[in-house]
Amino acid sequence: MRLRRSLVLLLLASSLASGYYHFVRFQGRTAPFLPIVEKFDLAAVAEKTITYQIAENGPVVLAAGDSFPALVSQIRAAARVWSEVETSELRLRFGGLFSPGQPVPATPGIDVVFEELPPGVNGYGAVTVRGDLSPGSGFVPILRSQVVLNRDLANRPSWGSAFFLTAVHEFGHALGLQHSFTSGAMATEITRGTTKIRPITPDDVAGLSVLYPTPTFRQQLGSLTGRVTIGNDGVPMASVVAIAPRGAAISALTNPDGTYRIDGLPAGQYFIYAHPLPGALQGEPTPGNILPPLDPNGRAFDFGPNFDTIFFPSSRIPFATVPVAPGQTAENVNFFVNRRSTPGIHSVQTYSFPAQTAVKPAHLYSFDAPRNFLVASGVGLVQNNQPAPGLQITPLGGFATVPPNGLRPYAPAPGSFLELSFQFAPFVQEGPGHLLFTRGNDLYVLPNALRIAERPAPQISAIVTSTEDGAVLVAGQNFSADTRIHFDGIAAAHRALDDQGRLIVVPPPALPGHRSSVTAFNPDGQSSLFVQSPFEFLYDTAADSTATPISLSTPTLPAGTESLIEINAPQLGITPDSVVQAGFSTSDLQVRRLWIAPNGRLLANVWVSPAAAGIYATLTLSQGLRLLSLPNALQITASPARLIQASLPAGSPGLLPGSSAQLLVQSSQLAGTPAVTLNGQPVNVISYEGGILTFAVPANLPAGPVSLRVGIGGELGLPLGVQVLPPPAFITSVVAGTNQSVNEARPARPGEILTVLISGLPDAVSAAGSTPRLTLSVGGLEHRTISVTPLGSAVQFQFILLNTVPTGNLPLAITIEGFAVTGISLPVRGLN
Repeated sequence: MRLRRSLVLLLLASSLASGYYHFVRFQGRTAPFLPIVEKFDLAAVAEKTITYQIAENGPVVLAAGDSFPALVSQIRAAARVWSEVETSELRLRFGGLFSPGQPVPATPGIDVVFEELPPGVNGYGAVTVRGDLSPGSGFVPILRSQVVLNRDLANRPSWGSAFFLTAVHEFGHALGLQHSFTSGAMATEITRGTTKIRPITPDDVAGLSVLYPTPTFRQQLGSLTGRVTIGNDGVPMASVVAIAPRGAAISALTNPDGTYRIDGLPAGQYFIYAHPLPGALQGEPTPGNILPPLDPNGRAFDFGPNFDTIFFPSSRIPFATVPVAPGQTAENVNFFVNRRSTPGIHSVQTYSFPAQTAVKPAHLYSFDAPRNFLVASGVGLVQNNQPAPGLQITPLGGFATVPPNGLRPYAPAPGSFLELSFQFAPFVQEGPGHLLFTRGNDLYVLPNALRIAERPAPQISAIVTSTEDGAVLVAGQNFSADTRIHFDGIAAAHRALDDQGRLIVVPPPALPGHRSSVTAFNPDGQSSLFVQSPFEFLYDTAADSTATPISLSTPTLPAGTESLIEINAPQLGITPDSVVQAGFSTSDLQVRRLWIAPNGRLLANVWVSPAAAGIYATLTLSQGLRLLSLPNALQITASPARLIQASLPAGSPGLLPGSSAQLLVQSSQLAGTPAVTLNGQPVNVISYEGGILTFAVPANLPAGPVSLRVGIGGELGLPLGVQVLPPPAFITSVVAGTNQSVNEARPARPGEILTVLISGLPDAVSAAGSTPRLTLSVGGLEHRTISVTPLGSAVQFQFILLNTVPTGNLPLAITIEGFAVTGISLPVRGLN
């Protein structure tokens, strides 16, 4: 069923929120209720990656000092938030700039556009094209969705938290998430409790991961099930929340029969509470502004009645916790609730004022600091310029108390706001704090109502250009080695914290004369935006007037192919160390692999959808804050009748010199023995049968990209770029404890710390930085490292062997900076 666009806009852009929830359908109106969700089909896209394009016309009005490249960098950073969720398989890739009004691509993707929106609406995300429910799939595929942002951004600069968090929120909608009641990214601005450096919460992570789970998602995390009832009747659309006293708050909504299931819970003890959706405020179409689930005929299910919020098992005061363990489900966490006629306290938001700027959510300090209070507003908190009679506010978990005079009207606006001070417990630690608001029989829980910090927010006082290969010195206060400096939406390359407390960083590349808004971020969630506007950095205005335009090695590609092309972009000044991305104006053209050639040119494998014939596509190149476009860069022609298409098998990293390799070959109307060339040089074909071609890889091939072509019957296929791999790295040793080598006589034991030494790493990995990116699994279970130490061409790391690994000889699989390490069989035995 297609809802009117105005209704969707109201639902997705309004000021209230609900528990992590998806766009849901059910196969009938009677139990059992098995949800059918709307989501992208990751099996229909390469590398489980959804491409998004940004409208090239941009907003009509930008804030003073803002620019389109800065705006694009913030939008890309917002998309990256969802792309980096570890327990989700979904990934997002920036495809480039596009012209609104072009034909709708056949390949699934997301369009970011700018439109005139009603007052008070800052954006919305929505599914625009859906596929049909496939039997047995359990979901309705999203074929196209939109992120719609305001075309008038005069009062919403791209560097601000408000714009960035709105973009994160709308991308969540475009991926299949509805609103949330747990103060995460999918809450709207009223109850959102996130910052630019902590833009999503565990509730958002769980919501996305339930749609697009990794194979180990349910093994690593726990679940919770139960039912909410009034009398013998199930309560539909009630929100049930599992909340750790100083940790995660993760929730779900009940089915039409009152049953619920919460997935994605980290192991631990949780209070569980059930609460109703808030009533629809004026101008809002549904309670909580949720799109209700639909039956097969497109008829919406009813919302449940209003009821008193309670904690499990049956109290307004939390006193019983429920344990959650990895890979297990805590069952029968049931609620028997009482109906109420009027809504209670809801829509509470908090602020703090570390300087003159309001910070949301409130950030308070564990030490004696000026203005160390929060300000709260919400329905039901204030009456006659005083706290509502009987109102009490209690921190969950005892991390603080409210002293006798700690709750009072906020003097600048007593009719709408309360001022709240706390007495923090000794040795209180950094992290989130949840608050309970009670009045009579009314209970309202605000997860992530505040965040406790152990040091003040960072502040920038100066940026001085250094002579060291483009590096700059950033001076200020409250920096640490973990502080990161962002130029617009891109993090600068971190070099060091010098002995004067200054950060040495390398700004991302930008076009000459670009004005960048610079912000400092600390890992505790605070940023320099808490205490000051961004610091402005002006890039060198000297331009290279002799730079030639972008050019491609071919002006056309046929539909339904993948081919290697060469891109020449002298304006970018590309070096082997450059980080460059390339993309096209439609998701029907995708850059599947990109290399930098020794001559500074780009080599790109470009995939073309079979449905793309007849279109012209714009190429976008991005390098840091630089954006360069070439309109009508490629024309897509019809697929030829005689076509040869070769590809490596799925999951193949490339060619290993001195070994054999396989290709998958498709050829239409062609017969004969195939021939293979690498960089124009013929190689030995070992066999060709059933479309699988096996050939010998020369032993003297240097590591890097090569052009591979297959010929059959006098026809030559399009070139394909493939990676020649360096000799594989290997595991030198695995040690348990202080110095006990792990082997069959002394196997590894679950729960102990293992130290692994890897040798033979290629130069590209050795030069990757101080902490190379490493992935690790034992017996197929993902593990996290507790330390990684580079040692030249070697790396040493430590990890804790999970208690959930089985016993036996288990495969130990490692990658470092994307390079696979030759695996070993790790003997694991129990403690006895």
